[in-house]
Amino acid sequence: MKIAVYSIQQTLFSGEAEKLICHTPQGQITVLDQHIPLISSLVGPRLEIVGRNGKINEIPFKGGFLEVRPASEVVILASDE
Repeated sequence: MKIAVYSIQQTLFSGEAEKLICHTPQGQITVLDQHIPLISSLVGPRLEIVGRNGKINEIPFKGGFLEVRPASEVVILASDE
């Protein structure tokens, strides 16, 4: 799936991944390929993006918003302040 993580200042991540692990106010969720469409607020302290090779990218942030779009596309607007 395609994942893009943006802050006001820069693009924090853009690329393909196997899964995304993040925290909503209701608890932790894992987004996989072909996930249903979803919009949610996010809370920190980090996002975990697991690449197709198994490598984990941890992105620290304080909060933000997640949108899972059709066609396996995920967009996150993150606040790092």
